[in-house]
Amino acid sequence: MPSRGCCRDAPPLQRSIGCSEMPLYRYQAWDERGRLLKGIVEADSQQDLFGQLRAQGLLLKKASGVKRRAWRESRIPLEVLAEFSHQMAFIMRSGVSMVNGMGDLKRQLGGEAFSQVLDGLIREVTAGSTLSQAMARQPMAFPSYYVAVIHAGETAGSLEESFRDMALYLEWLVQLRRQVKQALTYPVIVMLLISIAIAIFVTVVVPRLVSFIKELNRPMPVPTQVLVWINELVAENWYILLGLAGISILGSMVAWRFPSVRFFWDRHKLHLPVLGQLMLEMVLLRFVKYLRVLYRAGIQIHHSFNILQEVVPNRYYRSVMSHIRDRIMEGESLADAMESSGAFPPQIQRNIRVGEQTGTLEEALEQLGIHLGRMIEVRIKRLVSLIEPMLLMLVGGILILVIVSVLWPIYTILGELG
Repeated sequence: MPSRGCCRDAPPLQRSIGCSEMPLYRYQAWDERGRLLKGIVEADSQQDLFGQLRAQGLLLKKASGVKRRAWRESRIPLEVLAEFSHQMAFIMRSGVSMVNGMGDLKRQLGGEAFSQVLDGLIREVTAGSTLSQAMARQPMAFPSYYVAVIHAGETAGSLEESFRDMALYLEWLVQLRRQVKQALTYPVIVMLLISIAIAIFVTVVVPRLVSFIKELNRPMPVPTQVLVWINELVAENWYILLGLAGISILGSMVAWRFPSVRFFWDRHKLHLPVLGQLMLEMVLLRFVKYLRVLYRAGIQIHHSFNILQEVVPNRYYRSVMSHIRDRIMEGESLADAMESSGAFPPQIQRNIRVGEQTGTLEEALEQLGIHLGRMIEVRIKRLVSLIEPMLLMLVGGILILVIVSVLWPIYTILGELG
């Protein structure tokens, strides 16, 4: 769809493939066969939406606005998008018609949500839109960097290569998420079980123990007295503690709405002990991977940094992307702009500089991606190896607490009675 007023100041690449700042609408519409179709699309207004759908042979039934935050939660899974990219690369290589190929994919990939996405692509390509223009109107399925790479492939006549690059990149991203999830699953489960055990211990075991000891009119050891004091404090003031916890959570949610607070957190969490370096390397790895894909697709560097501003997950590094783009627009080299930001390790700056000077920037980015990927893999394994003994120490500490505060007084009382 041609760009509207909100896109007037967007970069040429984004203007050519559509702007993602227009309102989103969730719609239901009938097609020529009487089938009821659903989808999410960008439009200036409901009247504009009606015109878009009518041009595609659809009759609008109803439509409602969608907040972009809510829309982000319904993105198409990356696994589906990666498989779609692989299949589209094969279709481009085999010479099959794009429309026919996507029709076959609709039956193969399955899933109602993505089938509707493919329906939209087929209708718009058949109506004369380019594939990247059709994708730009499906923001819930195709991120801005994906659309930009496909647009560049259309322009250069290398769609097969663009789809193959995106498939490999998305598969890497899925694998990275799986590694992080696997690393966190074990400690989360253990901490959950420990929390349940502590809750049962404090609310069930301790009160019965106290009642038992008081009935015998025996003095309690100091560890047991401390445990009883904590238990009574929680029992008598639970509503105060619950209120403080609620206020803390509510205050955090309100504060998180302020961009300055989120920016502060995104910047300083990278300096946390143990986890900070891992989070920094993951941000840098995504930056390197994104930039390589965009550069390989033939997108100009300053346009690439416009896209990177949207897709880099850390808000502090988004501001860094803006700084680098401005310095490049002023005539600086990429390496100099990165160095002036002060946000990149010397090794990354050095590899980028050598790549620029020798005309091998793509290879330099690829090598950096491999190096950072290995470092992250090693760091995750090291983190897991540290978590396991720490959890064992925690479990051991809880067992010692149980023995000292519960079993010890019982054993002492039984010994006196004996």
